[in-house]
Amino acid sequence: MKDKYNQITTPHELLDFMATNLTYGYLSKNGTIYHLEDQNFDSNWYQEYVLESQEDVLNTQVGNCWDQVEFERQWFEDHCYEVKTFFEIVNLTYENPYPTHAFLVFKDIDDSWNWFENSDGENRGIHKFVTLDACLAYQYQCYLQLLDSYDMTEQEKQSIMITEYQKPAAGISAKEYLAFVLDNPAVTVRN
Repeated sequence: MKDKYNQITTPHELLDFMATNLTYGYLSKNGTIYHLEDQNFDSNWYQEYVLESQEDVLNTQVGNCWDQVEFERQWFEDHCYEVKTFFEIVNLTYENPYPTHAFLVFKDIDDSWNWFENSDGENRGIHKFVTLDACLAYQYQCYLQLLDSYDMTEQEKQSIMITEYQKPAAGISAKEYLAFVLDNPAVTVRN
């Protein structure tokens, strides 16, 4: 698997590699691999999750969006692309029943901004935009569509937050990851 990965030369090849070889899941503190279809996937997640390194993802062949973004970041940076990573959350002061999402955008040689998405199967692909604002606005609308399946109040919808964040340390817990990505200013999305 690592040999195949090392032969990747384009973003499209990376997306194909990830779509073929990685599944949605996470690695626990004790080394257990959880897949989305596992019965206790959600019940153990917050307490057991650790952010995987690129090497971990290659070895386990699983990752949630947080892990996959870091896997992507490493490839894009190794290939000299400008990247930005973002985190979306319904930022509540009480227990949060809504999904979060991390995603990566990269600047291509034609100066376009591209949303690179593997972990969200509904939106898997490389989505090209003239500006970063247009890219973020489109991705934000996709996040809203995901949240439409939940019974959210208007106040909760108003608390959706996007932050831009730098590379976190591998091996941190879910609690540490959330503290890290939320310790950044909110990004304004312009439609």
